[in-house]
Amino acid sequence: MKNILLIFLFIIVSVSCANNKRFSLQKGDLLFQANVVSEKVRAIQGAGEGYHGLRFSHVGILDINDKDTLVIEATTGGVRCVKLEKFFEDAEHIKGKPFVYVGRLKPEYSEIIPYSIERAKEKIGLPYDSVFLPNNNAYYCTELVYDSYLDKENKPIFESKPMSFKDKNTGKFYDTWIKFYSKIGIPIPEGVQGTNPNDISNSKAIKIVYSY
Repeated sequence: MKNILLIFLFIIVSVSCANNKRFSLQKGDLLFQANVVSEKVRAIQGAGEGYHGLRFSHVGILDINDKDTLVIEATTGGVRCVKLEKFFEDAEHIKGKPFVYVGRLKPEYSEIIPYSIERAKEKIGLPYDSVFLPNNNAYYCTELVYDSYLDKENKPIFESKPMSFKDKNTGKFYDTWIKFYSKIGIPIPEGVQGTNPNDISNSKAIKIVYSY
């Protein structure tokens, strides 16, 4: 009887410890976010389906130091570094919780994380790539990720694909892109190689490990 009681208590303690175990972010994690819906956000989300059919509109790179947990990201204001709380605040909230998913590099890429973080930091202060074109010394969110996460041979670990600015259901360009590119006087870069948050979230180089 005594042995049975001890086993029962052990099970209760074990379950309690498991429930109290909190998820821990790691340096180099990718934080996928859905933003408050606007026409442009809707167009970005429409570029494809992300992890488990979700539609993301933004991604940032997690950096952890002795003082803070930070996110390096490329937003309309340029490449910047913000506190994690600010990143959560900017996300769309559902039932009071931020719509943020955590992608973690698979073990075979763990050695490149410190170098990837440093590459991202070097780009802080550069302008936002509002036209979504490569090699113009400006960055949109997944372009920052793509150019920062390189393997030992300095090749991107994430894939780029021909970009589409069309609604997949209608096959027509989103009105927001027609108006935007018409205003700045350049053609819509349909088919130009690039990246988006949904494709990155589906990459074989990472695993989605948590959602807030």
